[in-house]
Amino acid sequence: MKGIFAAVCIGLLLLSGCATVHESGITKDDKTLSLNADEGMVLLSIQVSNRYKSDYQPQIIVVNVETPNAASKKDRDNFKTDLDGSISSGDGTRYLMRMRLKEGQYIAQGAFCVYNSIFVHANCFLPIHAEFEVKANTVTYLGRVSAVMRERKGDEFRAGSVIPLIDQSVSGFSSSTFDVTIDNHYDEDIKAFKSNFQALRNETITNDILSPFDREKAQLWWEKH
Repeated sequence: MKGIFAAVCIGLLLLSGCATVHESGITKDDKTLSLNADEGMVLLSIQVSNRYKSDYQPQIIVVNVETPNAASKKDRDNFKTDLDGSISSGDGTRYLMRMRLKEGQYIAQGAFCVYNSIFVHANCFLPIHAEFEVKANTVTYLGRVSAVMRERKGDEFRAGSVIPLIDQSVSGFSSSTFDVTIDNHYDEDIKAFKSNFQALRNETITNDILSPFDREKAQLWWEKH
């Protein structure tokens, strides 16, 4: 049973108040970006799709960010997705995350995703586990995370928990895993960010891409949790 409740644990983290939940740092209505003296903003593009059972496409609810060695609620932040930053395509939904944080070191642990319909309610966790730095009064692009669900083999980490049995099985979330890549799509993504959010149009956006996805790290994290 080791590791099978990882996705459920992330959901409980959100619902139990063990992390601070934030709206996105800017909306389409914001005309300018105003950061506090000790704050910066990071931009992250995330694309997720289920190619294993394509009728059950996951939607990202929150992206989980923590400080290294997080021990309490103040060390954990969940950033909610919104319609302003959601772009649908044939490859699944791409989310344009705008996250305001105090300057310092952080870890993007991953994203909690759900599929909801009248009969099926399933959940999964998209792992990232990548470190990044927030610099004061700076907007930084972290890259694009692309995640594809495929059938799980052997002891590979599960995309979702096995409970509830029917929902997780029907959606394929319990019997699949994620193939994740982190790439630099600066030109395309920044064009989308600036097109959707006028507050970013006159901002200089630095490029500091997350490290490549480490599947072994994700496997160990899943087994531990």
